[in-house]
Amino acid sequence: MPLSKALVADDSRIFRSLMSQVLRDRGIGVVEAANGREALDLTLSERPELLILDALMPLLSGFDVLTKLREKAPGYDPVIFIVTAVYKSRRWESEARQTYRVHEYLEKPIEPEDLLKTIAGYFPDFQA
Repeated sequence: MPLSKALVADDSRIFRSLMSQVLRDRGIGVVEAANGREALDLTLSERPELLILDALMPLLSGFDVLTKLREKAPGYDPVIFIVTAVYKSRRWESEARQTYRVHEYLEKPIEPEDLLKTIAGYFPDFQA
């Protein structure tokens, strides 16, 4: 599956802008959400191939977004990255992978080069 669109959801405008620009510079279409409700609505309407969700956002956490997304669109299966500045431990990562079926659990700060290499592992046509 080629990567043509990604969602970047984070309540930090600076983080959203940085990650979005990194993706746009590689030709990826980006939709941005400032909270979990926006993230859920945009994901359901836009169906991006990649979701980059902050674990802790207003209205709905990244984990809540995933729970509701799976209820509303059970056949939709994007690549999911959870990013966090708060939940930094193997226990949280393990729970995220097992319970919420996230592909990657990334701790902030995230270097753009590391994000791009991680994305390339899921999308073979993507040039990091």
